[in-house]
Amino acid sequence: MQDKENIVLESTKTTLPVDSIFNQELVDCLPGIFYLYEVIGDEAYLKRWNNKHQTVTGRTAKELLNANLMSFVAEETQPYLKECFNVLIETGSVKNVYANILSKEHGEIPYAFEGFGFSLNNSNFFMGMGMDVSDLMSAKEQIKRLELQKLEKEKELVSIALQEQKKEELLNNVLLKLESIERQDVNHLRSKDIKVLTSEIKNHFSTHDNWRVFKKLFKEIHYNFFDTLSATHPNITKGELKYCAYLKMQMHTSEVCSIMNISKEGLAKKRYRLKKKLSLKPSEQLDDYITSF
Repeated sequence: MQDKENIVLESTKTTLPVDSIFNQELVDCLPGIFYLYEVIGDEAYLKRWNNKHQTVTGRTAKELLNANLMSFVAEETQPYLKECFNVLIETGSVKNVYANILSKEHGEIPYAFEGFGFSLNNSNFFMGMGMDVSDLMSAKEQIKRLELQKLEKEKELVSIALQEQKKEELLNNVLLKLESIERQDVNHLRSKDIKVLTSEIKNHFSTHDNWRVFKKLFKEIHYNFFDTLSATHPNITKGELKYCAYLKMQMHTSEVCSIMNISKEGLAKKRYRLKKKLSLKPSEQLDDYITSF
């Protein structure tokens, strides 16, 4: 602190107009870093600051005095900061400037800055404050990761549903062909083998609950969707719940038609019946309503 005071005292040879209104004790109480720059041409030079500014950057008072605005951020960030500085000069203020401030001890620290310009005795200045947003940025990154994980899981669900539908179609076609052969005039031995095979395929349809598997995976993403929707509409069927799950995932119509093995016209009728069953008004959108759960 003494070092800083000495530098400021030395600078009185070129006393700034703002010295009469600058309150060091007040700005030292601010929670963020405070800065006051003098604007000379298209550059800005630091003239006054608070203790927080000195602590965060790890610079001495001598290093801070007259430091160029651009020296506090990495080189790749300087064009962005320059744009924000130009906005400040043109409009008189700038807010929500997000940039990493360079710290000798901690590397780059994410901060949100703001600045307000003013003139005094034919000199131009701007002052403002920066707040550490490390926690906010960390939370945003976490949300972003969760969203990406959600998208990946939903893609997996779509893939599983499509694969299951294709398998069901294949088995159903095989079953139809076998039943057709069975009805034809074939020897007793072949007929017996075909009956065993058709029985196994039918057993697969009766025991392999694809819906249970899909529902389990879906709940990992939207854990209370089915419970809330069913509680609100107790008469909704399993098939309608499955379609609502597709709407919740915002699947394309073509994908839904493929999975449900239905035409676009058939799907439109299904949507109309479901909307009526859910007692939605004509002006209400089915997709919006379902995604609200």
